[in-house]
Amino acid sequence: MSGGLFDEPLYETPDKARGKRGGAGKSRERVEAPADIKPPVRQDASDNAPSTDGSRAAAEVDHAAIPINSRQSNDSAHFAGPEPVRSVSEINGLIGRVLQSQLPAVLRVRGEISNFNVYSKGHAFFKLKDQRSELPCMMWRNDLEKLRFSPADGLEVIAEGEVKLYEAQGRLQLYVHSMIPQGAGELELAFRQLCDKLRAEGLFDAARKRPIPPVPMHIVVITSATGDVFHDVLITVCKRFANIHIMLFPVQVQGAPAATDIVRAIELINAHAVAIGGVDLILLVRGGGSLEDLWAFNEEAVARAIVKSSIPIATGIGHEPDITIADLVADLRGPTPTGVAALVVPEKRTLTKSVVALEDMLLRELTARCRDSQHVLDSRQAVLTEEIFRIMRSASRKTDSAGRQIAAIEPRHAIAQGWRRLENATQQLRQRGTEFTRQGRDRLAENVADLQRLGPQSRLAKCQAVLSGLNAQLASAMRHKRQFSGQRLADLEKQLKLAGPLQVLNRGFTITTDQRGRIVKSAGQVQPGEQVATRTADGTFGSIVVDGT
Repeated sequence: MSGGLFDEPLYETPDKARGKRGGAGKSRERVEAPADIKPPVRQDASDNAPSTDGSRAAAEVDHAAIPINSRQSNDSAHFAGPEPVRSVSEINGLIGRVLQSQLPAVLRVRGEISNFNVYSKGHAFFKLKDQRSELPCMMWRNDLEKLRFSPADGLEVIAEGEVKLYEAQGRLQLYVHSMIPQGAGELELAFRQLCDKLRAEGLFDAARKRPIPPVPMHIVVITSATGDVFHDVLITVCKRFANIHIMLFPVQVQGAPAATDIVRAIELINAHAVAIGGVDLILLVRGGGSLEDLWAFNEEAVARAIVKSSIPIATGIGHEPDITIADLVADLRGPTPTGVAALVVPEKRTLTKSVVALEDMLLRELTARCRDSQHVLDSRQAVLTEEIFRIMRSASRKTDSAGRQIAAIEPRHAIAQGWRRLENATQQLRQRGTEFTRQGRDRLAENVADLQRLGPQSRLAKCQAVLSGLNAQLASAMRHKRQFSGQRLADLEKQLKLAGPLQVLNRGFTITTDQRGRIVKSAGQVQPGEQVATRTADGTFGSIVVDGT
């Protein structure tokens, strides 16, 4: 038929739909009806036969202007055959294909996260909503793990993805590939979220952190091998205390693999600390940079590696205003790399002055204690002497009284009794005198022992032993340095000889100079009849230029 009701399919294109709504917009491709859907055949009401009469088709032109849905409902009684029956899967597949063809490949949607849940396989399901509507969303585990922040209910974001129909359930949802938080930046939000998480676990508490050794003799510095940071730290430490042994563990301090490198460095140092002669302190340092440059030090893996370390860790990351999560969990934070080096390493001169001051204070304290002990001993000796004299006076009085009693009674009995009392009193006097003398000697011996134990000679011997050990370490380090420098000098000498002109002469080449001693590099430099000197590996001979070309 032509010009009739069935000249166009019963499926509206997006352009027609926009025309009916009075809207305007970019034209999209036409959605054709599937091949298995055919236009219904118009039936005559009297004989139920298909109409092929051109006049009848012309008369029905007005019906074509009726909207499709209305035309289908009003004319359904005139269709001879029923609409083809379709399965639910076919309908959902058709809707999915229409969405795929009519919507952009990537959509950006602003909304507030609601009902955010992560299931056992790691995929997230949630909704994006505004004041009037909500949109079901899902995010695959791989895409979710790429986010630097943790999505949560109530967070406003811009999600980027594609709208698809989940045909198994006939559910329309946005498959999110990435999302950006609104308000705070992504890195700032991730920083705050991780800070809150670690603070809740108590990892920022000062009571958890390990004490820094007063004089760390073995330090390992974790930083980049290519920058100036390690050189600056090394100079600072050597100026303050030259005997300290420093090692470099080179890592990347910026970019994707930086966090993994730092975690691996901390774990290896802890595992092999004994094998490398012991490690007293780890310095984790880096120069300044932007938040993105310093982000490796804000990773959770780095923070937990610092907490897990059995060796104290001090950090000096960026400039003084910069602060990272590694600084917050570290045992000590310095404002800069050189600043933290100055904090953990004391000045040797200041330390020596402190030792001398302590030694003088100890000597004065011991002298005062000895003087006080002598005063106590003299006082106790005076008390003991007075007690002895008192007992002797008491015994004398008792003897005199006994003598008077003896004179009043029978002489022999009285004399014997008096002698017994006198002997008993004398014996008591001797025992008490001996006991007082023994106690005084014991106290004197204790004071002398305390004086010898706390005397300056013992303290000086310990200090001398420490200084001897430090001198031995210094001599060993200087010896190794001389050996390394000698070997390096020999290697450079070999390289110089190999690159020197004598090696070239030994391979058969010669060097020719003119009468003024200049090396002849070109035939144009000499004239016929001019004398030249030619040097070989074993000597020099002269010649005269005959011709030059």
